[in-house]
Amino acid sequence: MAPSKLIGIALACLLLTVFCVPAWAAAPSPAAAILAGNRAAEKGDLDGAIKHFSVAIDSGKLSKENLAIAYNNRGSAYDDKGATDKAIKDFSKAIQLNPRYDAPYFNRSHAYERKGMIAEAYADMEKAAQLEPDDQDFQQRLTYLKSRMASAN
Repeated sequence: MAPSKLIGIALACLLLTVFCVPAWAAAPSPAAAILAGNRAAEKGDLDGAIKHFSVAIDSGKLSKENLAIAYNNRGSAYDDKGATDKAIKDFSKAIQLNPRYDAPYFNRSHAYERKGMIAEAYADMEKAAQLEPDDQDFQQRLTYLKSRMASAN
């Protein structure tokens, strides 16, 4: 076969591969999307992190526990961007999906505090501390919020 024919066939195969690969074949797995979101957040690429977490959430292929993690992590990215209301919404969804997952209570506590909602922040920290009674960070934050509530009264 002539080299020009081989190049033509190779080029046709390449074009078919690039343009005809189904979308599902190119899409990352939901777990890979969560990991990519975590990496993006660590690098400070919050918009990228939100995008990756949204891909995982929208996939419909995560267990309730992993879906809760994706919502919590996206909520953290929103919170870091200053989108506190979106963060609270995602933390609340994570809690709804997995009420035994302590991280969204802790994270929502911080978001509530930034909004001046100290009683709500305290209630969330109380729940986080119940779930992880040996976590000293949770206990310290609970004590701090208790003092904030006392000084507000």
